[in-house]
Amino acid sequence: MNLKLLYVASLCFTIYLFLKNVHPIFLFIHTVAFSCSPPLFSSIKSVPLLLFVIASFFYLIPKRIRIHKLHAIISFFFFVLLISSLLSYKSQSALLQLCLLFSGVLIFFLLSSYPSRLIKKGLLLILSLNLLLNIVNLFSAVHLIWPFNFFVPPLFLTYAGFPVSAIAVISAFSALVVFYTAFQYRIYSWFLIPVGIISIYLVFFNHSRASLLAFILAALYIILFFWNKKRISLRILIPISILFPLLLIGSILFTPLETASRYFNAETLLIRFSLWNFHFQSVLQNFPLFGIGLDADSLLAHLPGTNSERVGYEDFYRFLHSFRSYPQAHNLYVETFTSLGILGSLLFLWIGIYLLFITYLMLTSKSKEVTNSGIFISGVLVFVAVHEFFDYNLGEQHFFIPVVLSLSLIRIKLSFPIRKFKQNLSFKTVYMIVLILLGFLSFQLIWEQRLKNLILASTQDEIELDNFLIYKEKKPSGNRKKFSHPFEEILKNQFWIRSEENIVLASLILRKSPDYQDLVESLLNRCVIKNPYSSVCWKEKADVLSKKDQNVTRELEEGKKTDPFHIIFTE
Repeated sequence: MNLKLLYVASLCFTIYLFLKNVHPIFLFIHTVAFSCSPPLFSSIKSVPLLLFVIASFFYLIPKRIRIHKLHAIISFFFFVLLISSLLSYKSQSALLQLCLLFSGVLIFFLLSSYPSRLIKKGLLLILSLNLLLNIVNLFSAVHLIWPFNFFVPPLFLTYAGFPVSAIAVISAFSALVVFYTAFQYRIYSWFLIPVGIISIYLVFFNHSRASLLAFILAALYIILFFWNKKRISLRILIPISILFPLLLIGSILFTPLETASRYFNAETLLIRFSLWNFHFQSVLQNFPLFGIGLDADSLLAHLPGTNSERVGYEDFYRFLHSFRSYPQAHNLYVETFTSLGILGSLLFLWIGIYLLFITYLMLTSKSKEVTNSGIFISGVLVFVAVHEFFDYNLGEQHFFIPVVLSLSLIRIKLSFPIRKFKQNLSFKTVYMIVLILLGFLSFQLIWEQRLKNLILASTQDEIELDNFLIYKEKKPSGNRKKFSHPFEEILKNQFWIRSEENIVLASLILRKSPDYQDLVESLLNRCVIKNPYSSVCWKEKADVLSKKDQNVTRELEEGKKTDPFHIIFTE
């Protein structure tokens, strides 16, 4: 019900903008900003988002396209991302992640090309209103766990069906954006300030230390710059940046043990450090240049040369089995190194340093408007840098899209210009080819999802979804209803079945008929070739071959080396 009201409110705001006859760029900003609400982990949404962005890009981009040095660096970084995704053993999930990143790149290129005077106020207000809708939606679910002490909220692993870290980071970032917008445009502060207060309470409600620390430091930076723009120098800023976190950590010593343990646990920090160590060692030994690819952390325990004696292996393995979730490093910088290797990490740091350089030029500008934008962007960069050191949410659209929209206010003219060209025939041709390829990818993902739904519908009394991509077999019941299995659909559409999960599900269905045993073996052969570190592929193949009295020693050995992570049929 909350989501339906959220969509209705968004539609009403769209109609309002349309009737106000605003520039189309603001309708684009509203649509893109709304895509971050609510924070659901549905990576397939990245495909329609990208299709919308790339379709709008051609219509909204200025006729004369100016390429600056920052654009060139980001483009080269994206090229490295593409190579890493194609080389990844988890190429299907990597391509979905790539779609989201490509959307962010295009959004940044498009919005940064517009004069900041044109879009600054509109962008901040539209982003604030969309974040407001999201916060109201999240806060409205508090009644589900009421009553509780308002000042000592309960600690939950999930809240209103959403991941806690997702709620915390988007709430903290929402507070930062709406407080800054309320300060800049005080006529709207009557509703923005209450939203900011609710946002901060949601962060406190979710016991997110990283989000609270990131918000406090970013807000402190913004306040210091506005307090006296002329006197705040690097000599003052750097010591404050070091001393303030130390004071926060030191304050734990004066906090009651029972309260401090809710927000600080030395054991969890040690586990995190060992996971970082494990990530670095595994990637340096096997894929140092390009990394293991996007969204492929679960493969680290299965790479050649990995053994239980390596530092961090035990924590990684325990995390994998205890939570049945992605054992991420919970650190943007470690994740970047894991996914993209040395080359990608250096490019990522280069982009960060160059953004800081342009922000510094904005802060020292004689224009008050440019300086104010520089203060806001520096606050955003501080927030991302601090939060993503302790967690990793920038790979999800609920956080990534608002950050990109905020950074689009950067003064791109301060970056070194490289070239300028018009929208000629060759540009339009390349654009159409890219759009067709994305359309093909979108069709493949949607059609494969359709086949998956058919399979799950036909086996709803046989297996059930346990968590993420994990399936458990149900115990057979006496009054079991029979469902027809989609044999013909799988046979006709086997070309579109590409992901590890769907290949195994399809083989499970086809094994129920003796007429498709050759196809089952073919699918599982394809599964182990595309996913050589997947236990489920090796184990399912061993199960099929053993029924033909074939030697399955290798398959069983490979299955033992890996973890039952993505798909589990038996406990």
